[in-house]
Amino acid sequence: MSADGPLAEIAVAATVAIVVGALLTAPLHPAIVNVVVLVSIGTAMVLYSLIVGISVSELPAFLWNIVFTSDSSRTYLLLFWSANVLASICFGFYVTMQSKSSTRHRKFFHLTVSLIFVSGLFFDRDFIWLSGWLMLCIFVILETLRFFEVPPWKDPLNSFLLVFKDEQDFAVILTPIYLLLGIFLPLFLSPNDEPHLYHLAGVAAVGVGDSVAAIYGSLFGATRWPRGKKTVEGSAAMAASIVVFLVAARPFCVAPAPSYLVIIFTALILAAIEAFIVRIDNIALPIVGYLLLQ
Repeated sequence: MSADGPLAEIAVAATVAIVVGALLTAPLHPAIVNVVVLVSIGTAMVLYSLIVGISVSELPAFLWNIVFTSDSSRTYLLLFWSANVLASICFGFYVTMQSKSSTRHRKFFHLTVSLIFVSGLFFDRDFIWLSGWLMLCIFVILETLRFFEVPPWKDPLNSFLLVFKDEQDFAVILTPIYLLLGIFLPLFLSPNDEPHLYHLAGVAAVGVGDSVAAIYGSLFGATRWPRGKKTVEGSAAMAASIVVFLVAARPFCVAPAPSYLVIIFTALILAAIEAFIVRIDNIALPIVGYLLLQ
């Protein structure tokens, strides 16, 4: 049996246990959450070892072999992903030193996550599926530690996660979690398919369209939609960028691919939704795009 599926399931279960445990123990003392994290991860390691039929002492080498295979393409892919992660970390520290985060700052992470996803989708689909689940779990755990002010993590996490915070976030910073989930959601919904255009719905809507709308709208937007903050110019730029991206990606996806008319219709619908939706657009847009491009 493949080891990827059970690993993702165990990781999600451990993450849920950490969140629930934090809810129960943080009111007593935030430091107790550290114990919850250690117990949850330790239990997850034991359970996964039992599932794959190895001892816990063999688990580090087993996980190493899952990540680092003899395939040279995996090596190049990991180097490319590492470069994107390093760029994100450096940019995060830069923004932290500026003590403020703008819309254009946040869209940098849309770019790096999209590059990681697209490269993985076409060159190592199973591995990017697993990586997506693990990244999502990591960000949920980090936000849990930050939200409950768990020592010694609260200060560095508060500083670093500032760059992700936007006007939709209040006490809980959900923007990076929504970003990851939105971009990876089409693959999570159809993990066994060859790369189709609908797998790129999250990248088209969130990684490309939403980013272009925010940046172009903030720079050149002059006409606002009625009873909203979004601009007509930003929405038009979003629709155009989605069309360009999907048309460019279409030849690289398996047939049958959606027609150009469907692509244009999808772009217009996504731009219209983004113009008026206030919350969870990073989730709603990929779902709608995924369904329309089927």
